[in-house]
Amino acid sequence: MKLSKEQITYIDDYLKHHKVKYWDIRIELLDHIVTYVEEKLAKGISFDDAMIEVHKSFGNSMKMLWNSGIEYGIFVNSDGYKDLILSKSKETNKKYRILMYKELKQFFVEPINFIVIPLLMFLSYYFIFQLNTKVSKGIMAILIFSPAVLLYYYPIKMWFAKKREKSINLDYALFHAGLLLLSINLFFQLFSPKGAFHLLNDIQFRWLLVFFTPFYIIFNYCGFKMYKRTFIYFDELYSKLQSL
Repeated sequence: MKLSKEQITYIDDYLKHHKVKYWDIRIELLDHIVTYVEEKLAKGISFDDAMIEVHKSFGNSMKMLWNSGIEYGIFVNSDGYKDLILSKSKETNKKYRILMYKELKQFFVEPINFIVIPLLMFLSYYFIFQLNTKVSKGIMAILIFSPAVLLYYYPIKMWFAKKREKSINLDYALFHAGLLLLSINLFFQLFSPKGAFHLLNDIQFRWLLVFFTPFYIIFNYCGFKMYKRTFIYFDELYSKLQSL
């Protein structure tokens, strides 16, 4: 027996009530619950009783507190969903850590990039040592801030499009894609509390930047590719779901 649109909306509201804030987790749960409830309805079980079974099957209680002896219904306790979201978070974090690793691995095994890396190193040497300090600082500023501008273009675009529901996949994809941006900030804080540009006044750090800059560019390029691919996929999926 197929559920009505109102019943499906009821289930979606039930999940929202229990703070299943990530739409991609919620749609997965919604699909599972709808299938389960439809099977129960086909066996003659009422919609309300089927929802109670679903609620308990995820490890939720029907009580405000375990063993309190007071029944409150399916809209009170959500311990099971909290555990499920935590488990999904760990699983998704691992997924995008692996995807980022694969993206980097793919870059370093492509023959053309054996030319790209030395070229980037030569260019970093040129702008750090051969140009005057003011020009070098300008180029360094572009290298530091342009990855952040590129990476956050898509989340900002989504925000302006008013697609504000959180996606666990996009959150972790953005985290791993931008991890090097966080690392570079930590690097500058540890080695140059006066700021990134102060490094250019020290000959030892100039050489360090010659070797560091190419890999900074490569890591951010790979992170951007991984995040862009993820964003396009889940943005299209979200649009399809909204049109149903």
